[in-house]
Order: sequence, then C-alpha cells, then structure tokens
Amino acid sequence: MTRRALPLLADKKAKNVLQRICQEHNVSLDLLRSLIEIQRDNLGRGRQVGISQEFSAAISDFIEEHQAGVRDVS
Repeated sequence: MTRRALPLLADKKAKNVLQRICQEHNVSLDLLRSLIEIQRDNLGRGRQVGISQEFSAAISDFIEEHQAGVRDVS
C-alpha cells in the first residue's frame, strides 16, 4: 500500500510555514513528520492503545541519532 504524502507537507506554502515555525521553536521537521505519521497510523483505532510508547520510541530514536552525530563532529 502506497502511503499518501502528508497534505501539510505536500503543499509548498504550508511546508514553508511549518519549516519556519519549527525553526523558531527549535523543533525538527523530521521528528514532527514521524510523530504525525504515528498519529495517522493510529487513526480509527478507538483508544489508540500504545501510541504513547510509539511517540516515546520515535523521540528516543531521534535523540540517539542526533546525539551520535554531535559526538562524531566533536
């Protein structure tokens, strides 16, 4: 099944606004995209059991990847 692009990121103007907001608030657009995808995957599941763990795992993975990059640069 092919995943549809996020409408927010498919529209050039909307993506530019989102990038600017992410930069202003020091939030990674890639991390935000991952969290939105998790939410999309869980739509229609009722109570969305386990979504908090999925969010936590995505955030932890992001932090690990970026801390490793910082250590490599130093």
